[in-house]
Amino acid sequence: MLYQPPNTPPPPSRKYQKHLPIRVTRETINAAVERRGISCTHVDALRFFAPDAGPLNHHGASLMRTDQLRLEQKGCVHAHMDLLKIALKLQPFLDANLLCDVLEVSIAARKLDVEASPYDVTSYGGGVVPVETEEGRRLYRSRQKELMERAEPVRKRLLHEYNTFMHLSFDDDFVGGEKSVIDSSKGSEQEGQDPNKMTDSSSNSYEYAAPERFARAQPGGLPWRKNLVDKTEAGL
Repeated sequence: MLYQPPNTPPPPSRKYQKHLPIRVTRETINAAVERRGISCTHVDALRFFAPDAGPLNHHGASLMRTDQLRLEQKGCVHAHMDLLKIALKLQPFLDANLLCDVLEVSIAARKLDVEASPYDVTSYGGGVVPVETEEGRRLYRSRQKELMERAEPVRKRLLHEYNTFMHLSFDDDFVGGEKSVIDSSKGSEQEGQDPNKMTDSSSNSYEYAAPERFARAQPGGLPWRKNLVDKTEAGL
């Protein structure tokens, strides 16, 4: 996202690809975004928008990490790229063929993402999907649908592998989310226990939520772990 009105801070994403030329003018980028707005459902991507792009997002100028459960959808190109991040976490226990399939889907997603961006990547063998035009948007929708259909069986296989790993590694109550911070010997919630912390092994309590699960994403904002919010603010 390279939207940037005159005399405003640049988007954080620009520093990562500053060596790449731009194939369209800044005025063309701004006009395309302002004409239609943004429909970004990916909470991670929002942080790399310019601050002035936030109000143009139809799903909100800022998003909670917990919004990912509500907004994430299988047509999202960034969600396809995230499959690789998820697969690598399970890599020691993952079938090598599945890992290769995930990698191929993620590369295809990144290729489409870059080709539809304002960057000129033709010198790297990339193409151009000019989403600033009606024809380019039709092309993008077609390729996005093809990628979604290609990724769906891979996503299901990866989910199956995760479920298998969880059931082999933990008891059913933990996998089903039924265990909480409860002292099994007393049958009641432990007084003063932080609900985000594991209790000691004698209590048989397993519920734990990483702090960054409760964080806010803002255009030009801080990383998740540096922008935490209270659970009540996250609607929990």
